[in-house]
Amino acid sequence: MRKLFLLFVYLWMCLLPAQAALDLNGVSITASIDKAAITLEDELMLTVTIDGAAGDIAPQLPSMPAFNVYQRSFVQQTNNFHIITTFQYVLLPRFPGKTTIGPITLEYGRKTYKTDPISVTVYRSAQQPAQANTQAQGMVDTSIPSSLRETQTQKFAQAPADMPTLEKNLYNRAARLGNKEYFMVAAVSNAAPYINQTVTLAVRFYYARPFMGTAPYTAPAINNLFMEEIGRSEGRQIIDGKTYIYTEIRYAVSAVTKGPANIGPASIKYVPETRVNLSMFDKMFASMGQEPQTVQSNSISLQAKEVPSLNRPKSFYGAVGRGYTVSAAIDRDEVEAGDAINLTVKINGNGNLKPTSDLKLPAMAGFKTYDVVATSGVVPSNGELKSYKIFKTVLVPSASGKYTIPALPWSFFDPMLREYRTIYTEPINVTVTPSTQADAGFDFSSQQDLGNGFRQLGKDILYLKSTLSTNKDSFLAKIGGMNWLAYLALAFLILCGIFALTDKKTWAQKHALAKAKAQLKNAYHEDVISDALSTYLQVRYHVHTASLPLRDIVSELKQHGCPAILVSRFEMLWQKLNAARFAPVDIQGEGTHELAAQALELINDMEKGGQK
Repeated sequence: MRKLFLLFVYLWMCLLPAQAALDLNGVSITASIDKAAITLEDELMLTVTIDGAAGDIAPQLPSMPAFNVYQRSFVQQTNNFHIITTFQYVLLPRFPGKTTIGPITLEYGRKTYKTDPISVTVYRSAQQPAQANTQAQGMVDTSIPSSLRETQTQKFAQAPADMPTLEKNLYNRAARLGNKEYFMVAAVSNAAPYINQTVTLAVRFYYARPFMGTAPYTAPAINNLFMEEIGRSEGRQIIDGKTYIYTEIRYAVSAVTKGPANIGPASIKYVPETRVNLSMFDKMFASMGQEPQTVQSNSISLQAKEVPSLNRPKSFYGAVGRGYTVSAAIDRDEVEAGDAINLTVKINGNGNLKPTSDLKLPAMAGFKTYDVVATSGVVPSNGELKSYKIFKTVLVPSASGKYTIPALPWSFFDPMLREYRTIYTEPINVTVTPSTQADAGFDFSSQQDLGNGFRQLGKDILYLKSTLSTNKDSFLAKIGGMNWLAYLALAFLILCGIFALTDKKTWAQKHALAKAKAQLKNAYHEDVISDALSTYLQVRYHVHTASLPLRDIVSELKQHGCPAILVSRFEMLWQKLNAARFAPVDIQGEGTHELAAQALELINDMEKGGQK
């Protein structure tokens, strides 16, 4: 009985720290909505995610008098003993106005976890226009495509004037097409963005009647843009007394270079349902006997512009947006001289940080610095894109003392204020102690009288053998007598030098050329083409492309003697590869094999005409 009690106490003491760590660091609760602006006709999807909590759990929703709330789904997933639980709720607005959801709470492990509040704006239902026929009064909107302009003479519900641009454009375009059973519309939040400024693209598929089976969707083709999906949602809209259900897909797009950018039409193939009251068996055979129909959204044109060069700070790396934050941390604040410190700088905010340049660290007194290594990613949140970028580097203090890692600046352009803003990390103090692994050096304390007035202070060479062999017939003596071996080695070295001088290409360059050609011939993705070009340029021109923006790569190639015409061809090819990697479509009709052929031709021309 005593042994059993001691075993129970031991297990309880082992599990207590694990339970405390789980409560403190392993549990989190987050909440998000599919859109932040809706009308009274629409519905809102609220998603609550609980990470790391096990057992029978449920979040506690706050009082929400502005909505009628219905639970839609509950999903719990386990991966390597890690549990993620997701709750989804449908919120139907009751009256217009600005309201706040949250915080949503979770009681778990004698602790209370809370989400951040979420702001939602509910607009009134669409208003009928005052005039039924604007064309008769010479008020035709020329910005509307000709295919839609004929419906402008009809009555259609107008979105509230104070609704956000994206939602208002989607609502009004759908109202003009409300005489159809199935249709698609697309709109953007900003048609004249800056380079790297995130613009929201929304594509909606409306249907007033059900359709058979699934409806395959084709994403829009893009040009001069990066595009990334950030969320999907459902909703409803009443048009001319008829209720439409819509499925919405949102993307974050950002311009690559200055000038025009295009978003092509998205499309959906569907089989319309002719009769409503059909069994599942009848639906299967009815769908097989009908031809699929296709609907497309409208295309959109953007005009990208550069950020101003006036007052542009040196710490600007290309970020455009708002609400950015920057922080810095080290893995330890007390080290020995010569030991490494890991420095991490993290940037968060609304916008796309992937195409921005890497952070450049200033010279730091007392530290040897190394190049940073960057990683980036995106996190969709409430129908918008939030991204992060993390820079990691190593600092090595050279001597003991107290040092300070200074505040590091990072700048971005605010498109709303049309000005640059600079934010800073907090200074970090570091204590460096003397190294305990320093070399002891030569010991002068040892003394030995050798006679004749000399004393031996110490020995710095310890021989493996105290006396040399006196045998004249030893193997070493025989080898030492073969002087012809030395002449043979000298002749071999001379031949190697002559061969190296007469050969125009080094072995490393030949190997890099052969490896690049092999990769390009078997390229199955744009990343393989980029890797082959990077490896070749590193050996041929000593230009590293891993962390350099395109303008710096071009400058380095020119400095290392690459002809201007070849540099221009490389610049165009590199832009195509970057766009193809970030955008899931072919650029100007050029596929992977075509880009690989262009890269192979460029490398061959560099071998013929490039100067090292």
